[in-house]
Amino acid sequence: MPTIKKNPLYPNLEAELMRCGITRNELAKELGFSRIALYLRLTGEIEFTLNEARIVCAYIEKKSGRAQSLKNLFNMTY
Repeated sequence: MPTIKKNPLYPNLEAELMRCGITRNELAKELGFSRIALYLRLTGEIEFTLNEARIVCAYIEKKSGRAQSLKNLFNMTY
């Protein structure tokens, strides 16, 4: 699979995954996605749904023990 672009669409998400030691394979499995489906979302070719973003946020919170926000991880505005 190709690597994520040098300027990822979600730099805060990428950084938090690295800090927590969460692999893309692990995150894809948590979301019920293939690696390709996750890659397409991380590169912006397919948008994350709000529910998917919430699952990602909750999973990172569980793994890191730190509160996470959709706004920070996904550069979202409510």
